[in-house]
Amino acid sequence: MYPSGQILYYIPLGDIVPYISTINAVILALLLAVLALPIFSNTDIYVEVDHKIPRIKAKIVMPREDKIKAALALGSTMAAAGVVTTGDVFNFTLFLSLLGICNMGLIGTTVGDEFALECAFNYGLMCLIAGLPLFGGAALILAGTGTLSLHQLMHMPPGAGGWAMEYGKILLTAGVVGEAGVGPFYAVKVDSFRRIWGRYAFVIHLTTLLTFSRYLEILASLP
Repeated sequence: MYPSGQILYYIPLGDIVPYISTINAVILALLLAVLALPIFSNTDIYVEVDHKIPRIKAKIVMPREDKIKAALALGSTMAAAGVVTTGDVFNFTLFLSLLGICNMGLIGTTVGDEFALECAFNYGLMCLIAGLPLFGGAALILAGTGTLSLHQLMHMPPGAGGWAMEYGKILLTAGVVGEAGVGPFYAVKVDSFRRIWGRYAFVIHLTTLLTFSRYLEILASLP
């Protein structure tokens, strides 16, 4: 049995072979519920806080701005779905990078808000820096074992891959923390629950949490 429970469905795509297991099916259901929030909810009125001049004012969200954020929320949710279902470590890193890009856009696409742009820029730098250990860790796992398929890795004996596998796990963990783990901190820093509305901040926080849940399963699968 896989670390995430019994396998319910395989998706044959060459060597990648995404799959849906018992736990992953629950995570996917949560992601679909999150996706429904920005699609079916109405345009908001939210509170805008000026950090330079002590001032609080209400602002009506424009439909165009709302559509941009809904599109980014869709991309973030679909990237998280790819992270949850992929059966390949390299594809996990690719979907995780896409997740970071979409969440960065959710933080920064607040019209007329320079502070939100600054936070998104800093988060973008973190994603760029984290990309090196993220893909470097996947490369070391490939060098040590000769494969990136989770279906093959989880059937290898303990200790397979040697030092390359151990260092690969460390670098991969650092990359996951930089790509996804830092996002909620910048979302809170930009005061997301008032500036970019609760439903989109919820997308950032939940996709990050589910990404870490999936990464723990991947760590348990590696020899």
